[in-house]
Amino acid sequence: FILLQNCKTAEQKKLSEKTTLIVTSNLYLGCINTNNSVVYIMSLSNSTVGFGTAALGGNCYSVVLMALEAGFRRYDTAEADWWYDQAATGKALQDYFMNSEDDCADDTCRKTCKAEDLQISTKIPPWSLTSVADIRQNAANSRRELLGFCEDEVLYDEDGELAESRPFPLDIYYIHAPSCWDGWHPRCKDAPPTLNLRDAWMAMESVVGIDGSARRIGLSNIWANDLLDLIKFVEERPADSYPPPRKPDVIQAFADPLSPNLELRRVCEDHGIDFVSYSTLGTQHRGETNPVLGNPVVKGLSAKYGRSIAEVVLSWALQRKMSVIPRSSSMKHIKELANLLTGEPFLEEEDLMKIDAMHEHKAQS
Repeated sequence: FILLQNCKTAEQKKLSEKTTLIVTSNLYLGCINTNNSVVYIMSLSNSTVGFGTAALGGNCYSVVLMALEAGFRRYDTAEADWWYDQAATGKALQDYFMNSEDDCADDTCRKTCKAEDLQISTKIPPWSLTSVADIRQNAANSRRELLGFCEDEVLYDEDGELAESRPFPLDIYYIHAPSCWDGWHPRCKDAPPTLNLRDAWMAMESVVGIDGSARRIGLSNIWANDLLDLIKFVEERPADSYPPPRKPDVIQAFADPLSPNLELRRVCEDHGIDFVSYSTLGTQHRGETNPVLGNPVVKGLSAKYGRSIAEVVLSWALQRKMSVIPRSSSMKHIKELANLLTGEPFLEEEDLMKIDAMHEHKAQS
């Protein structure tokens, strides 16, 4: 722990005068009083490690089971076939937690989703953005396919009284891309007419604010200027609009040390939007070798810290306020990735800056 004095932020002024500010290495801040009971706590970073399921093919079911065994409880999938197998992901989750029908006769094993902090995200593809009703129905269907085995989530009011119960929701429901473009996916070739992004986003707001199919909503594969336009659209609408206006909670986009997506990340940071990086380990680059994993900078840091190259790159992303969703079909590598679930980000600032500089060297070359 790093001990600091004067716990004096606006929210903390309500607390006892005799408090100590503690910042833990897990990136949580709390004011505790002299008898060591926590009276205030907030997260300094929402960066998390999840498990991606893209391009696993026929191995998706078995790989998700391996990741569950290794301790992963956050998963990212999508409705777009060819790249993803959402049904296999849902079946693996259900089989892992439900075990067998006999075990679940009294419904006790259905309480694992909340207890295990299961957080599942998926995405609606651009060719499915055909109407408000279709978007809301897709979200409900995906929630059921992935988490239909879970117990209902019980919600309480400010007085601690039971307010309602609802089906256990998705963590994030994304728009996979605002629109199709040539070559992105085979289904884009003959895609039907779809909503513009603003109208589609109002449907997404209903997914959270009316239907409760997801806790958060987000966008993937969006440009910074389009995100800013959407934020403006949300902020200009009256607060009592229907559905309730809501900025994107999360953006998921490609970012790695050679292509760090600085402009989009900066917009997210300025507007309090979480950023999830995909292909963080350099898998978007085309060529015979991976220019991220083969870079001498990360190789040197791997040797310095005695950690794998993948752990070095992912720790850089986490320490730069990005969440990550790596994947592997190897149990050895899955366990390696799982080290980041319980271990601390380990790179020193000077080494983070060395990785930051990789994209500048790339631009110069």
